[in-house]
Amino acid sequence: MLALVAPLLALLAQLQPLPPQLVALDSDEGQKLLLESTARRSYFALAGTFLTQKTQSFCGVASSVMVLNSMPVQAPIAAGYAPFRGFTEDNIFDAAAPLTPQFVANGGLTLEQLQSLLTANQVQARARPASESSLEAFRAEASAALAAPARHVLIDFYRSELGQDFGAHWSPLAAYHAGADRFLVLDVARFRYPPYWARAGDLWKAMATRDLDSGKTRGYVLVSPLAGAPGRTAVPLVQHRLLRLAMGAGLLIFAAGALAGALVMRWRARRR
Repeated sequence: MLALVAPLLALLAQLQPLPPQLVALDSDEGQKLLLESTARRSYFALAGTFLTQKTQSFCGVASSVMVLNSMPVQAPIAAGYAPFRGFTEDNIFDAAAPLTPQFVANGGLTLEQLQSLLTANQVQARARPASESSLEAFRAEASAALAAPARHVLIDFYRSELGQDFGAHWSPLAAYHAGADRFLVLDVARFRYPPYWARAGDLWKAMATRDLDSGKTRGYVLVSPLAGAPGRTAVPLVQHRLLRLAMGAGLLIFAAGALAGALVMRWRARRR
């Protein structure tokens, strides 16, 4: 039985072709949509923090890490990179108890759980279930957020409604093109699908599906800065200058010591 299933799994493990109703970002049309879009501030903020989810259930975690790293909020020290700070798929849970990596590994995140994960990390997050919103409200709220600084939109949707293979998924939106009525989805499962433009109506249908874990509809989360939250720790330019001066002085002292040592050795050699 395994021998029969293995070839199918091997095919599914490859990067999937996009269905015709989706437009790849790296296509001529996809690039044109981005250049023409006026609601694209999130794209430029998220491009530098684009992340591939590290497990198949961490799509919501990876999406949240991308958004947090693009916002002016203080991050925890990143393990392995101390003393530098940054959100990772591990330390994002430090302030988010009772959510844990093990919990998410067993089934991903619902709309309310992802909202809780984000708010625990000092940003404002507002969950909007599809059952409590509408296509028009989604289009208006999401496009406004994508055009504003430090504001983002994460969507919880069912892939098959977009003509993709299967499963529920989280990803951030990055831009909106009003003329085409399409949103740019930065898919964090980059081993499955590339970034693509999807029609607003199709995305809405994919979000209006029922999440069996919560018993509610999927939807979207609006993220914005939280007033009074600790900001990013910035190293003042003067400290960089002082560091360079200190390093330069240290090198001069080392060079002077090496030169003095060489002269002493030469002097002693001549006395013998």
